[in-house]
Amino acid sequence: MESFQWIFLSETISDAETRDFAEQCQQDYLVRIVGEEPSEETVSEWRRWRIFDWLLATTSLERLREKLLHKSLIQQVASTQGPNSATFTLSQSKKAFPLYFSDIHFTKLEKDIIRRLITSKSLSLKRDELCRGWRSKNQNSKLSQLSSSITKIRKKVFETYGIEEAVHTIWGEGYQLNAFFYQCLLKGELHNQSQRISI
Repeated sequence: MESFQWIFLSETISDAETRDFAEQCQQDYLVRIVGEEPSEETVSEWRRWRIFDWLLATTSLERLREKLLHKSLIQQVASTQGPNSATFTLSQSKKAFPLYFSDIHFTKLEKDIIRRLITSKSLSLKRDELCRGWRSKNQNSKLSQLSSSITKIRKKVFETYGIEEAVHTIWGEGYQLNAFFYQCLLKGELHNQSQRISI
């Protein structure tokens, strides 16, 4: 199976069949098609089976092409860089590309944080402003949850698109959205939103 670049597993295949098939694979080229967005726990379990990503059955061909293109580029970079060579990421090319929330599988809270930063002045907000309106009444709990969410956003964006530091920390102040990450959102997620609003 090493001759395949991608293998898509239908949503009709059971978990047991998926796991058995994945155990025969030595590389991360399995993509599982699903009818609805899986939980983070489910995705983590799939990754242990060597399923590196998933797609909604309703994903358009254009979105699929963009997603796999960037996955391919990231894998090519990883395969050509030795363990002692300098780190290279797609963000270094500085050429913005369409980026969509659905490709990165953000949680509702993570999307809310990004949207608040997008609509703020200079793409930045203080920590207490970012978590204003959250259910917890304990401020320390809110700040801890915010810090954890920011870390997950960075990790997800880097793993999906190779963009480092999607959200910058402004020490003693708060957080700021990475300008390159923002430009990519303008070409993808935010562009789609503006089109829906204008219709």
